[in-house]
Amino acid sequence: MSNRASFIFGRALPLGVFGFLVAIQGQLAYAGVQHVLTHGDLDRAGAMYLVNRVLTVAFFAFLVAIYAVRSRAIARDHNPVAIVAALTGSFVLYGLFLIPGQGRSTNVWVLAGSDLCLASGMTLALYSLTYLGKRFSIVPEARGLVTSGPYHLTRHPIYLGEIIAGVGLVLPTLFSMHILLFAVFLGAQIVRTHFEERILRTTYPQYEAYAARTHRLIPFVF
Repeated sequence: MSNRASFIFGRALPLGVFGFLVAIQGQLAYAGVQHVLTHGDLDRAGAMYLVNRVLTVAFFAFLVAIYAVRSRAIARDHNPVAIVAALTGSFVLYGLFLIPGQGRSTNVWVLAGSDLCLASGMTLALYSLTYLGKRFSIVPEARGLVTSGPYHLTRHPIYLGEIIAGVGLVLPTLFSMHILLFAVFLGAQIVRTHFEERILRTTYPQYEAYAARTHRLIPFVF
């Protein structure tokens, strides 16, 4: 892949797409705040709904920040399947906002569960990012090996955080198409871990020992 293509898929495309989603969700959150300020009728369900919107904006803003600062790759694996899996894992779940006719639950417990997933998922992903720093990438690329912090418990804590936050995104609007999108998203995340680990094993001989003692995605389980 050329430097231009790497820039497009590795930085410009994610920044553009996630920035667009931040703008949409930010407008919805702003409209919710304006409604409360104008009418002053904020009940418990409304508060949960508003918090849910704000957390959704924060989630997409977090993704924009990830791709804004990146270090140069040491090695790359631009296998077409790897690229498709990476792009699918990065973008497919957010197609749920483009599905017409969907409604969002106003059930307090549903929104509370969604907020909890979004908050905990983002916290884990952000915490993991402080260890990974500028080494993060969409397509499989080696930018350095990290085995400390959350990477001591799982080899892909950022993806785990994204999956947990993804549950939070889907939960308030749950129906069959959303379940399908989440299943595709989850499958793509698992596939992309395979390709990422392949290039890490090739680049860093010590990765084998690390992988042998650390679970891939879910600590103590998988």
